[in-house]
This record gives sequence, structure tokens and C-alpha cells, in this order.
Amino acid sequence: MRRREFIALLGGAATWPISLHAQQPKIPVFGILLVFARDAGKTFTVPIRAYMQALGYVEGRNIAFDFRFADGKAENLPTLAAELVAQQPTVIATFGDATARAVQAATTNIPIVAQSEDLVRAKLVTNMRRPEGNTTGVSIMGTELDAKRLEILAEMLPKASTVLLLADPTTHRESRPALNVTAEALGLTLHEDVVSTPAEIERALRGAREKRIAGVNVLSSALLFALRGRIISLAAELGLPAMYQWPETAEEGGLIAYGPSLLGAFRQVTTLVVRVLQGARPGDLPIEQPTRFALYVNLKTANALGLALPPSILLRADKAIE
Repeated sequence: MRRREFIALLGGAATWPISLHAQQPKIPVFGILLVFARDAGKTFTVPIRAYMQALGYVEGRNIAFDFRFADGKAENLPTLAAELVAQQPTVIATFGDATARAVQAATTNIPIVAQSEDLVRAKLVTNMRRPEGNTTGVSIMGTELDAKRLEILAEMLPKASTVLLLADPTTHRESRPALNVTAEALGLTLHEDVVSTPAEIERALRGAREKRIAGVNVLSSALLFALRGRIISLAAELGLPAMYQWPETAEEGGLIAYGPSLLGAFRQVTTLVVRVLQGARPGDLPIEQPTRFALYVNLKTANALGLALPPSILLRADKAIE
């Protein structure tokens, strides 16, 4: 190319369409902080991606994901929250009191959509109708349902006199008064053990076996759900009937579970995330709650434990897993 023609070409660049010079719009980033181990994270990552896609957000096209995993260790959450916030995602979703608290400590600006046993009682938001601040989310009614699960467990074990409550230290809990009332009405004695590691879970369940405790009520907790594999396997080994929070846990080998659908809770969280991405302020979005609850029973686990399930439980079960 001749020098004169090259200079003319450069001069013509000034008249190129402005869209060719403009930077492509930045894709919003959806950050997710989980207390779970990465290898167990598919329980969350797969449905979250699927629900976001169903709502019009396709990874790599108009949304990017930034998942952070604490490997079942609550002490890792503050560092992970700070690292996630440093990346300045558009919105952050959390699951469990401890994850929400860690992210709230790291940012007051980035919108947070939190799933918690009870957002108001945990003081993660100020009220249900207008949470204010940078946080909204889904309260899964853990406080109310812990006592209902104890009632169902007692119905399944009519000769039980003692039940172990398995709790964790990261979850704000106001369910003990309701649990006490239910236990008194049923003639049950309650033992509570607070655990946060596999070793503590083993100590608690082996202790329950030694004390001849009839069954275990695994209280609502993201951390205990993260550690559910160890609880399920130990309960089977020790012959302990155990009640769980999420119905899907029974599909993984847990004996019985009652509560809202885990996938349904994910759907509610992603719907709120999309509203934030579309411009809504978290503090203006009312806290949501589940509206449907299910009872799942694993018949194979019951048979392995030598349990004859009462007809009333079988008739009420939304799903009996063979």
C-alpha cells in the first residue's frame, strides 16, 4: 500500500461507526457463597444455573457466575466473603445464617439475596415487608418446622422416650422453646448437642447410641446440611432413626425428612436475584417464605434399621422411596 493511501485510510477511521469503537457492555456477575465442599456443590450449582437460564440469564452470554466454597468449614467464610466482595459482583446469594453474616460484614453496597432459617430472628434484616439495607431473601421457617419435625419423629417412634437434637453454632435458633413445648406434650426428654465438624458429629451420634437415645432430630442448618453425608452414614451404622430438614435428603439415604423443597427454595432465591439484576433494590423486596412442604420417607433405610413405619406416616408421605 502506498504511503498516501495508508494515511487516507487512517483518516477514514474517524468516520467508522461508533459501535465499533465502543466497549462491549460488561456482563453482570452473580456471586454465590456456600459453606459446602466443592465436590458436593453440584447440589447448588446445577439448579442455580438451570433456574437462571430459565429466567433468561445464560452463562457467558448475559451472566457470569462466581461460586465460592467453604468445604464445610464455617471459619473459612469471612475470608471467602472478603475475596468475593473484592471482585465486585453485581449481586451475591448466600445460603445459611453464617454465609449471610460473613457477606454483610464484607459489604454494605453489593446487593445480597440470602436464604436463612429466619432472616428477621437472625437479625440479618429488620423486617419481612421492607428489609431495608442491601439484603433481601428467603426465610425457610426453620424455627417453626423444627418442632413439627420432632412431632413427626415421635409419631414414627411411638415408644421413644428420648430424642437427640443435633444443632450447629452458626445458626441463630429460637426453636428450642417450641421444641420444649412439643416434647412435654409428647412425654419426651430432649438432649441437645452442638456440632460443627465431622468429628463432633461422630462424638454426638456415638454418645446418643451409648445413652440409648431413640432418635435424632437434625435441626435446620446449612452447615449440618453440608455435613449430611456423614450424619446419614453414621446414623445408618449406629442404627439411629434420624429426621432431616430438606425432603431431598431422604432421597440420599436419610430415613425421613419434612420441609420445603430445596429446589423450590433455589427457585425463590434466583427469582429475587433476577429482580435485583433488573434494577430492584434489595431493601424494597419483601422477604419470601416457602408455601409448600413435603414429607419424604426412605423405605429402604427404614428396613435396614428394622423399623415398621406406622400407617399414618406412610399415608401422609408425599414420597416413599423404595
